[in-house]
Amino acid sequence: MVWSRRVLMVAGASGLAAVMAPPAAARAAEPGTGWRSAVADLGLVPGSAADASANTAALLTGLTPLACVYFPAGDYYLDNSANGITVNGFSGEIVMQPGARLVLTSNTVRGLNFHQGTGARLSGLSVTYATAPPARSRSQETVIFDQCTDTFLQDVRIAGSASVGVMFWRCVRPSLVGALTTDTMAEGVHFANCQDGFADHVTVVNCGDDGLAFVNYVGLEANTGGLATNISVTNSRSRGIAIVGQSGVTVRDARIDNTIGPGLYCAHENKDAYVTRVPGDCHLERVTIRRGGAAEGAGNSGLRIASTGTVTAASISVDAPGLRGVHVSGTTTTIPTSTTTDTKTSVVTLLDVSVSNTPDSGVLLQGGTRTLDRISTAQTGGPGLNANGCTRLDYGTVAVRNASTNLAVTLRRAVTVENNTQVLGTRLWVTDTQSPATGYIVGAYGTQKGHLGTVFAQLTSRAVVIENPARLGYTLVP
Repeated sequence: MVWSRRVLMVAGASGLAAVMAPPAAARAAEPGTGWRSAVADLGLVPGSAADASANTAALLTGLTPLACVYFPAGDYYLDNSANGITVNGFSGEIVMQPGARLVLTSNTVRGLNFHQGTGARLSGLSVTYATAPPARSRSQETVIFDQCTDTFLQDVRIAGSASVGVMFWRCVRPSLVGALTTDTMAEGVHFANCQDGFADHVTVVNCGDDGLAFVNYVGLEANTGGLATNISVTNSRSRGIAIVGQSGVTVRDARIDNTIGPGLYCAHENKDAYVTRVPGDCHLERVTIRRGGAAEGAGNSGLRIASTGTVTAASISVDAPGLRGVHVSGTTTTIPTSTTTDTKTSVVTLLDVSVSNTPDSGVLLQGGTRTLDRISTAQTGGPGLNANGCTRLDYGTVAVRNASTNLAVTLRRAVTVENNTQVLGTRLWVTDTQSPATGYIVGAYGTQKGHLGTVFAQLTSRAVVIENPARLGYTLVP
């Protein structure tokens, strides 16, 4: 059955799993008429590495385009040393029953490559290695779906990879519902130039690159769309969740913990051999980020948005990032090498965003149009809010508590706005319960027009100071 993107989004996370799951009997017992056993019918032998070559030959013979195959419990060793095992045009079904695993004998090359199938369904797919991959090897994914359409995977387990755990490459409407990837040398799950990729209840632990990535490279299909719900990423040596070049992506209900790069990342990139399109119409909702961007650096933040079109981030919580809580930059971005013009103006909206325990600024905004409301920061090494060079800065309520605590670098500013074209402020709440206070200055500097709105001062050990050489309007409520 082919499921439209509308059905996927309406069904929701829990409903989707119930609607699209194979019958319980198909997973736990032998399926009925039309199904073939990998052991009794195809001839695979579980349990012995000596049978790896024969198992691979039997698997390739048995996985005809419309085959329906189930794997009883057991370890099925496969010889993938010839640069992986390629299955062409598979459009059938595979069910791996509880306790069934595919064990790859080579840990430096690709595992399974499903190429150009339509409507394939795989349930319970579990893949690991006879010995864990020792290092990263580019483009050697454990499982890749290459130019497939309407592929549906459920209950996937990937343990180890020399590259990506599960890769969807130039696919149309691929769906992944329920997955655990561990100890991959690159991404846990990667959608590359896919149309309407879908991931739900995906958990990634210990990945060498992004936990979950939606990427759109220039030169390949300009596909759009993506939906990721109920995502968990723990211990990433790059970003937690990354949207790089792909437009129309929604990330909803995610938890990200301990990443070297930004926890949540949405950007255009033009570096090395990779040039992406410019993402736009992206929505980030209900995401909790802890220890995002653990490696301190200019770009490392809990949430990083760079050189994009329109992006909305709502109900985001960032705690203990490597440098900043939220960092947004970019004004207008054009793909430099594209044969067709792809230019987007950066318009970013932040709603219900909380930031705490940062070495530097809580929220740093640079360039473009920035709209904020219900922003709260606490215990920030630098200003709670720092906005400079924005085309337009429009905020409702911003609450800053105990800012500029990093006394080695602080200018004792709670809020800094500088050289923005236009500032349209409503309410700034400045609170400092420390003695002595560290963040008590609201500063407006450089050339800009507009007003700061009403500044509500709640300091216990001194008064708020308004530094306003830019001469923006304001009202102070001490």
